[in-house]
Amino acid sequence: MKTVLITGGTGLIGNHLAEILRNNQYNIAILSRSSRNENNIKTYNWNPAKGEIDPEAINSSDYIIHLAGAGIGDKRWTVKRKQEIIDSRVKSGEL
Repeated sequence: MKTVLITGGTGLIGNHLAEILRNNQYNIAILSRSSRNENNIKTYNWNPAKGEIDPEAINSSDYIIHLAGAGIGDKRWTVKRKQEIIDSRVKSGEL
């Protein structure tokens, strides 16, 4: 069975996607800043701000779906906020 690693897997889209993938016979793993296993889903720790990631998360996964990033509806879209949204996705993706 193939394993899919989801960043942002605890969010609205990530939760729904994980359910769909599990129903289609994929193993699911999540990268999270907090240690918690929900619904029998393996959770690996990472901290994009510090450049930290559990290498086992990458080594044990066949696919990665990157959904992590600052919430687009959390604050008004100023020039500064737009840059935060972009940076939160690009820098965590680079990790």
